[in-house]
Order: sequence, then C-alpha cells, then structure tokens
Amino acid sequence: MNKYPLIAKVECGLFGIQDDHMEKYLSLDQYMVSNKSSTFFFRASGESMQPFIMPGDIVVVDRSKRVESQDICIVELEGELLCKRFIKLGERGVLRSENPKFKDVYLTNFREASFFGVVTGISRRFIDL
Repeated sequence: MNKYPLIAKVECGLFGIQDDHMEKYLSLDQYMVSNKSSTFFFRASGESMQPFIMPGDIVVVDRSKRVESQDICIVELEGELLCKRFIKLGERGVLRSENPKFKDVYLTNFREASFFGVVTGISRRFIDL
C-alpha cells in the first residue's frame, strides 16, 4: 500500500495559502476503500451525472453497503449498468440524474432493477500526463 504526503489544509479563495508543512501521510487505499473485498472501480462515461460525476472520473463503489434513498449507486437495469441517484417514493423508486437534461427513470413492478453497490468516492484526474 502506497502512502503519499498529506499537506496541510489549503484555502481555495484569494490569499488563503496555509503553512507549507506536511500534516501526515495519507494512503488513498485507506481513504477511498473501507471494505477491500467488496470495492470496485468504474470509469464514468456520459453526461447524466454532471457536474457531480464527469466523464472519465473513476467511481469507487462498495457492494457491501445497503442502498438507501438519496444514495448515488450503480444499478443494473434491463441489462445496462447505470450510475444514478436512487430516491425511494413509497413502494416505488426513482433513478435520477444530477444533470436536469435527463429524465427520471421510475422503478415499477415491470422494470427489473438490481443494485450493484453504493458510490463511496470519486477520483478525478485534471491533468493527463
């Protein structure tokens, strides 16, 4: 397991640079993965979860977590894997995109859906080396 230096907190506003010292070392494995045997990574595509999840982001998914209302999750619907926010509405459910250009998908008795896991983290690479 690799560990990388965690630098002190940095303000993102004007003139907010903090002291330039290392706070501690951080393992991205420990930070992003709580249950190694049930954690999977997906590369996001499409625009339905923008701006929260962007195309190319790595989505960290934990299969051991129970999907609750308002969770962003991976769900298999009619043979396709989707990343959506699950919202429980009484006995029904809705799969909602973060991007308002996309319509809700209503889960009813005639639509078979299987939850793969809950999104627990997102990794975004800003610079391609």
